[in-house]
Amino acid sequence: CVPTPALSVKIKDKSITFFDAYKEVPYLEQWFGETGKMIIDWSVPISIMIAIPIMALIGLVMERGLIKHFYKRPHAEQILVTFGLAIVLQELIKAAFGANPIPTPAPDIVAGSASVGLWLGLGDSVVYPWWRLIYMCFALLVIAIVFAFLQLTTYGMVVRAGMQDRETVGLFGINIERRFTTVFSIAAVVAGLAGVMYTPILPPDYHMGMDFLVLSFVVVVVGGMGSLGGAVMAGFLLGILQSFASMNEVKSILPGIDQIIIYLIAVIILLVRPRGLMGRRGVMET
Repeated sequence: CVPTPALSVKIKDKSITFFDAYKEVPYLEQWFGETGKMIIDWSVPISIMIAIPIMALIGLVMERGLIKHFYKRPHAEQILVTFGLAIVLQELIKAAFGANPIPTPAPDIVAGSASVGLWLGLGDSVVYPWWRLIYMCFALLVIAIVFAFLQLTTYGMVVRAGMQDRETVGLFGINIERRFTTVFSIAAVVAGLAGVMYTPILPPDYHMGMDFLVLSFVVVVVGGMGSLGGAVMAGFLLGILQSFASMNEVKSILPGIDQIIIYLIAVIILLVRPRGLMGRRGVMET
C-alpha cells in the first residue's frame, strides 16, 4: 500500500522529540550546559536507536491490525484505507503535540556547508549544506540496501513472487503473510529513519507527513506500481524538475510553476505510459 512509508515518516517525526522537543530541545543547552549540548549533538543517533524498535512495532501493529485485511481487496480500497488512517493519526498527533513546528538543530559536527564547487572544479562559490549531503548519501545507501534485499536475496524474491501470485507461493508451504508483515515493519523502520534524518532540514509539524504522502503516491504511480527501480527513477526525475522549477529565474518567467510541475509531468507521463515508467503488466489489474 503506497501511502504507508510517508505516513510512517510523520509518526517518526514526532517520536524524535525524545525530550518533548516542542519546548525543551531549544533549551537543553541552557538548562544542562555542556551535557545539554552533547544531547543535542547526539540527538540524531539517539533518535535512530529509539526509532528502529518503535517503528518496527508500529509497522507490525498496523499491518496485522488493519492492512492485512485489505490485501485481497482492490488497490483503490487499500489506498483509501491508508489515507484514512493517515488522517486519523495526523489529528491524534496534533492533539498530543500541538500544531507548531518542532525546531530540531543539526549536530554541530555537521553544521555549515561544503565547497562542492571545489570538488567538481567549479570554484568555491558553489556550496551545499553538509547535512543535506549526509542525507543524500543516507538515501542512496537505503536504496541500495532495499534493492539488494528485494532482488538478490531469496527472502526478497519470495516477497516479490507473493505480490504477483500469493496463492501459488502458498502452495509451496511458504507463509507469505508473515513475510509481508516483516517487509511492512522494515518499511516502517526505513520511513522512521528518513524522518529522523530530515528533521534538521525542515522542522516537522503535524501535517508534514501528509505532504510526503501525496508526493510518495505520485512518485510510485509515475515510476510504475511494483517497480522499485521505477520509483527511484521517478523520484530523481521529479525531484530535479521541481528543484529547477524552484529557481528564481524560472519562477520569474512562470510564477507558481514550482507548485504544479510534479503533477504536470506526472499527467504527461501517465498519458504516454499508463503503467508508469517501469510498470509491469498485471500489477494494477490484480
